[in-house]
Amino acid sequence: MALGCVAVRGNAANTGSYGPIVAKETLYRIALKHRQQGVTVSQVMTSIFEANPDAFANGDINRLKIGEILKIPDLEGNSGSNRIQADQVAPVQIGTPEAKVPELQAEGGKQAPPVQAPADPDLVTAAPLAAAIGLPDTAQDTEMEVGPTVAEQKIAQGALPEPKPAKRKRREKSSDPVFRYSYDIAFIDDDNVRLAQEDADIRSDRSISATVKARGGSSLDKFSILDYGASATYNKLDTFDTLDNYEVEANVRYRFALTSSFTSPIYSLGARIGGREFDTEMRDASFVALSANLSKWITNTINMTTGVGLNAQESKSEVFDTSEARIFINLDTNFSKNDLVYTTLTYITGDTVSSATPSLGIINVAEAIEADDAFGGIEANQFAYRLKADTVVLTLGYNRIFTPDLSFDVSARFVESEAQDDGDITYERTIFRASLLGRF
Repeated sequence: MALGCVAVRGNAANTGSYGPIVAKETLYRIALKHRQQGVTVSQVMTSIFEANPDAFANGDINRLKIGEILKIPDLEGNSGSNRIQADQVAPVQIGTPEAKVPELQAEGGKQAPPVQAPADPDLVTAAPLAAAIGLPDTAQDTEMEVGPTVAEQKIAQGALPEPKPAKRKRREKSSDPVFRYSYDIAFIDDDNVRLAQEDADIRSDRSISATVKARGGSSLDKFSILDYGASATYNKLDTFDTLDNYEVEANVRYRFALTSSFTSPIYSLGARIGGREFDTEMRDASFVALSANLSKWITNTINMTTGVGLNAQESKSEVFDTSEARIFINLDTNFSKNDLVYTTLTYITGDTVSSATPSLGIINVAEAIEADDAFGGIEANQFAYRLKADTVVLTLGYNRIFTPDLSFDVSARFVESEAQDDGDITYERTIFRASLLGRF
């Protein structure tokens, strides 16, 4: 099967013939064109498949051959396959029809590139200063997986979402874990790297972030997948090199669906554990994060994801011992097979760390405060402090796929925080990120 619209050729009536088949046609689309009132799409697909056994490579309903002319059976009065039988057999043979569209093309065509759709947002505005700017935005957290039409909907097919570019040989299906390797190279511009309130304390900086990821997994049953992975990230700042840092992480995620329907919600439970190390020792920390998400296709081009999360970290300095809770909603819109726009709105409540010359109001509400040697410490009257705050984050992003192994992502993140115990203490921050994402 293939991604794209099907041009009607040959006989477009409900019976007769259709073809010849070209590289971007799918059996699902063809069945839609020949569907009659009272007949399911699964029934039409099964009937066409049974009437044209030689038109499918190796008898696989998903491998429609290019150049074939299909016989379209007369389904009036259910003269084709029995409805109940077809509705039972077709989903097993083809999985969720729409789920296959972005992944497979007519036999001999090229592989459709993966869609870089948002997955688990990781907007840790409470992380210690520059640590936050190196964290991936929603669309960068996909490890270059095939997007939700494949990665998530493949749950219904019980197969691991593995990218399969046309240049690579087809792999036999196996229950053994398959590891995928990817990278993310990003340029980041942060207009308030210290998360300070007053103009005198606000500092901007640019940084380069490089991440390498490995992910594997396996199907537990027809409707669930367990995947796991690890990553290593290095963040290099342009001006404040005392905030240069690297991070390592291990993660696991359990995803499941209740039915194989295209619009059926996909649920996921995730956990991450790792550590960060800075040039300034007081920021070194270990962290753990838990998440629970729900993803659902609203239309065939718009996907919604919503979820909650808990993050906590323990540092060598009390001021950077933080915890927070969050809730978010994300919308992905596919304008084409290569272009995706995403929007994420996140609400976070918990600890926020800032670095500045603290005012009397800040000293009164701060839960911890300590000289910040990354910005001059006591001699420069610079301190890091932690307080409780409510934060709203709006992320707008665009992703462009160049090849099955390469895409470009750009996003803008707008952050507003307000101290819970003093409404006069507020922070604003804007982070622009441009990333090149690829697979090995």
